Amino acid sequence: MHESVLSGTDFKQSFHLVLAMSTIISIGTAVPQYSAKQSTILEFMKSAYNDETASRKLNILFHNSGINTRYSVVPDFGNNQPENSFLNVNQQVPDVTQRLNVFKENAAPLAISALQNAFQKLDTSISDFKITHLITVTCTGIYAPGIGAALIEQLHLPEDIFHTAINFMGCNAAFPALNLADMITKTDENAKVLIVCVELCTLHFQAVDNNDNLLANTIFGDGAAAVVVVSDTAAKNNHMAGLSVNGFYSLLLYKGKNLMGWNITPINFEMVLDTGIPEFIGNEVNEIVLKASEKLKITPSAIDKWAIHPGGKKILDSIKKQTQLSDSDMQYSYKVLSDYGNMSSPTILFVLNEIMQAEHTEGETIFSIGFGPGLSIETALLTYVSNRYEELNANESGDSTKLITRLSKNHEVVSIL
Repeated sequence: MHESVLSGTDFKQSFHLVLAMSTIISIGTAVPQYSAKQSTILEFMKSAYNDETASRKLNILFHNSGINTRYSVVPDFGNNQPENSFLNVNQQVPDVTQRLNVFKENAAPLAISALQNAFQKLDTSISDFKITHLITVTCTGIYAPGIGAALIEQLHLPEDIFHTAINFMGCNAAFPALNLADMITKTDENAKVLIVCVELCTLHFQAVDNNDNLLANTIFGDGAAAVVVVSDTAAKNNHMAGLSVNGFYSLLLYKGKNLMGWNITPINFEMVLDTGIPEFIGNEVNEIVLKASEKLKITPSAIDKWAIHPGGKKILDSIKKQTQLSDSDMQYSYKVLSDYGNMSSPTILFVLNEIMQAEHTEGETIFSIGFGPGLSIETALLTYVSNRYEELNANESGDSTKLITRLSKNHEVVSIL
């Protein structure tokens, strides 16, 4: 067993912060209207499989999933299933075209709910904020023109806005999106970047009795998250608190390439999800943290909060054991897993949102890590910054009210009493 990097003697050097170039100033989240308890979803699964052996396997998986609730854009998994439900077990199994049609109808509205939540937290609207760059992320549906074009049209964004998409990368795709936003703010300190991750994982349900499908049907749910990123200069000038991005570290572990995958079939997008993933990641995680720490110039013992992608309870348990992290360190990841399941790419943003809503101290560090097909590892180092403004002089303001600020279209500080 590897010695935990958190207790190793090679990391006693002092903490050194790398230069931050962008700041996450808001994260918004959204889930579809149909929620179901894990126990209710289990009954749906048993009915869909209609097989005693599969039911026994599902019982074990569900009762050890660490999940309480999941959400879906279709009502099929809940207590009140309509007769014409999309995944009705008494009807013909929908093909991939039908599934993608449902994705096309539901992905953009869910994405809009998430970004509206993000801008509500900034006490502004997307039209007033005037984003300059749009990055959309998904792996559970694809069509053209895509989600980005739909958002531009429905939100009346400028026709010449920069927009791009990160597709089919899997659960850790939010990291390259954040990395791209960071690059954009490095070239333009007035850039205001919006990232939207939306995944409708439950559309690809299939009652096939193999480990991959049984596990996927146990853990995945639907959700969306939106992130607003500006340059650190803009965040400071406008006194906007957030998570300052210090850097990223990526790693491709070829020896795990067969453990996780995502294939398009005539029926659905089919998940490859090997049961050996938790052990594999557990065996690798200390080396991953070691390499990331060296690049990002931080000692693991100096990390204040951990944002780990909750790919499943066994993955979190394996990481916790190998790194010797505490329950407190893992609380945000376990909470998101319990409340939503694994929603693929938005999930890590739900974890970071939990951290952003928690109490903070100036300069506390957050280390985030995600996993995807490849087997690809993505990490990020973030630092909480309050960018506090000073109180107005009583003679100038007439009272002791502090200014609340936001970005204006001219990138100047706008004061709102």
